[in-house]
Amino acid sequence: MQQAPHVEQAVAAANDDKPIEHSQEKQTAQSGDEPRDFEPIFSRWLAPGYTPDGIDLRGYEINEIAHPWNPYHQNVLKGDFPILGTEDLFFNLSGTFKQSAEFKRVPTSSGNTGPGPVSSEFFGNPNQRVFVTQISTTFDLFEAPQAFEPVKWRVKITPVFQRTEVDVNEVGVINVDPSKGKKRVDNDFALQEALIEYHVGNLSPYYDFISIEAGILPFRSDFRGFIFDDTNLGARVSGNWDRNKWQYNVAFFDMLNKDTNSGLNEFEERQQQVIVANVYRQDFPFEGHTTELSFHYNNDHRDVHFDDNGGLVTPAPIGQARVNHVESYYFGVAGEGHFGKVNVTEAFYHAAGRDSQNPIAGREVDINANLAALEVSYDFDWMRVRGFGMFASGDDDPRDGHAGGFDAILDAPNFAGGQQSYFNSQAIRLLGVNLTNPGSHLPDLQSSQTEGHSNFVNPGLWLFGGAFDFDLTPKWRAQIGASYLHFAQTDVLETYLQLPDVDSEIGTEVFLGTQYRPLLTNNIIMFLGASALFPGDGLQRIYQSGDTLYFASVNLLFTF
Repeated sequence: MQQAPHVEQAVAAANDDKPIEHSQEKQTAQSGDEPRDFEPIFSRWLAPGYTPDGIDLRGYEINEIAHPWNPYHQNVLKGDFPILGTEDLFFNLSGTFKQSAEFKRVPTSSGNTGPGPVSSEFFGNPNQRVFVTQISTTFDLFEAPQAFEPVKWRVKITPVFQRTEVDVNEVGVINVDPSKGKKRVDNDFALQEALIEYHVGNLSPYYDFISIEAGILPFRSDFRGFIFDDTNLGARVSGNWDRNKWQYNVAFFDMLNKDTNSGLNEFEERQQQVIVANVYRQDFPFEGHTTELSFHYNNDHRDVHFDDNGGLVTPAPIGQARVNHVESYYFGVAGEGHFGKVNVTEAFYHAAGRDSQNPIAGREVDINANLAALEVSYDFDWMRVRGFGMFASGDDDPRDGHAGGFDAILDAPNFAGGQQSYFNSQAIRLLGVNLTNPGSHLPDLQSSQTEGHSNFVNPGLWLFGGAFDFDLTPKWRAQIGASYLHFAQTDVLETYLQLPDVDSEIGTEVFLGTQYRPLLTNNIIMFLGASALFPGDGLQRIYQSGDTLYFASVNLLFTF
């Protein structure tokens, strides 16, 4: 990348130990001997020039600007200085390398056919290992004054390469064809982000603005990602008003299909449209707290679809397995902020709509379900104490034509233990569907979170717990916590499994995690996490085992 001329001039001056003329040093007017109060300088990005020791007012040695591959100091490749001799055109190059390893025990069907010994037990060896390598590069070109005003326009592209290696102990797990064995390696490439942003205009002298984005873009519809959190093909109108007291978004997504094993976007339409509209109000109902009102619409009319491993995901391979159309609406209010030293996050959502042919109910059903979540925390110097709870309504009669189990569109909630929680992070299979999907607490009995339909005939969830978050040092953070999990209703499970008297207790889980940043920046981050789920009576009856379920993970993240 060629550096801007004024940067080259600054570097040359530093190498020659010749300070650039400062405006205050040129006090004589070109006509006459009267001193001048102001003098133009050649670039505001290097103002006000150099002091005699070669240090500018930002505190960096000026010759460090000449090292564009050093992310720790100002350089052209990180958007610190304009390019191509302009004053407002910037380029930001970012690269990320992520390496993760996960070791886990999840209920797994036994391999009763194919190579190897045949087992008469329904559930087999539960141990699995997953290794993921991901490399992404973001090219971000934008025009902006780099002050309080938003960007005028932006073009952003993020290609991603991912290698996924899965190693299990039972055949028929990584692929429906038992001859595929017990190990799978996938190499996937995707254009995970590709968007154009345009600043339509300012609405007030306080830089209240309106802008539009289009392309493959990321969007989280609320504070914690309870309903929709994804990067997908769509368009978004966003802005603010009244000195940034109000923020708003209207987004439309024509969803792309996801790769089964990597979760990356594919250039294939999914036959699903999502509309989200939300508005945020700062300092309401009290200072330090932000309240959000939102509306979501999900129109999922996907036809017959098999995943990349040969499994049927739509319609779900249970019950009648007939093509269905899910049309759902979500009305929500959420908030996040603090009241003095007490931090509060709350959310409530009501879901309505219809499923034309629910696979468990075996008929058309009307959706009427709710979700509520609350987290309260308090800071003691370097330690935060958190208490949290979640309720997702369950269906109490899967045959009555009403679907009362809550399900989301594509959720990824950062709540309770988050990705350190076993119940939230693991795909727990149950016959042809998942009891839970990766990244979601909801026991929704979906065939796949990314490729299947939302399912509102499910058992629902009660969750209660607490955690401690520690800032041990500026480089080292940690958390430890526990949750108690309980089905809201078990009628769906008893009907689906043809298993009477399923207890509602899922069990108790403990989780812990730590993050270490050796350079005090986000350029190098190391994560360690682990969680164990001790099954209660309900989970023991469903999976015919009381063995502890667990996972442990190691993640290394390098960012330029």
